[in-house]
Amino acid sequence: MPKCTITATLMCAGNRRSEMTKIKSVKGLNWGPAAIGNATWTGVRLRDVLIRAGINEDDDTYKHVQFEGIDLDVTGKSYGASIQFWRAIDKRADVILAYEMNGVALPKDHGFPLRVVVPGVVGARNVKWLEKISVSKDESDSHWQQNDYKGFAPCVDYDTVDFSKAPAIQELPVISAICKPIDGDTVTVDDGHIFVTLGREVVKRL
Repeated sequence: MPKCTITATLMCAGNRRSEMTKIKSVKGLNWGPAAIGNATWTGVRLRDVLIRAGINEDDDTYKHVQFEGIDLDVTGKSYGASIQFWRAIDKRADVILAYEMNGVALPKDHGFPLRVVVPGVVGARNVKWLEKISVSKDESDSHWQQNDYKGFAPCVDYDTVDFSKAPAIQELPVISAICKPIDGDTVTVDDGHIFVTLGREVVKRL
């Protein structure tokens, strides 16, 4: 099938959770600004696979595309997630089934032999170790689609939350972070400026 290469940044919804926790306690791994990564991904377009499988892109009975990985949670259920059908079938969305990362075979830690890469969508939907794809009128019923990775108003806490009342996070803007100086560092002023590093770029700031 036609080969497609894209460059995309994937980010977990918990990126910088350690900073969020300083404002209000949240559950999950205590990530700093490291739950993010940029890579060049190569594979086949999900759109091409769906069409070859006989899916009609104009059939409005399709609402979601579900993904299932071979990794299991403590209950023995596979990791799963889904995205909207329109995104999966849109040739401009660049959703691919990746088998290479940065010009080499996809490493095990990143989903070998196959993972879905959905640019602009929260990392939780970029399912690794992909085993199964389903086109459906329903979104995934997995824990991570129904009872996690959802956003709520500040007044909601873990005693009052009702996950059924909020949509699953899909689009998620990339959150930038100052990588240097790190939290707690003592900085020096150089000719009236402080130098900070954002990723690999050094920015001079007043």
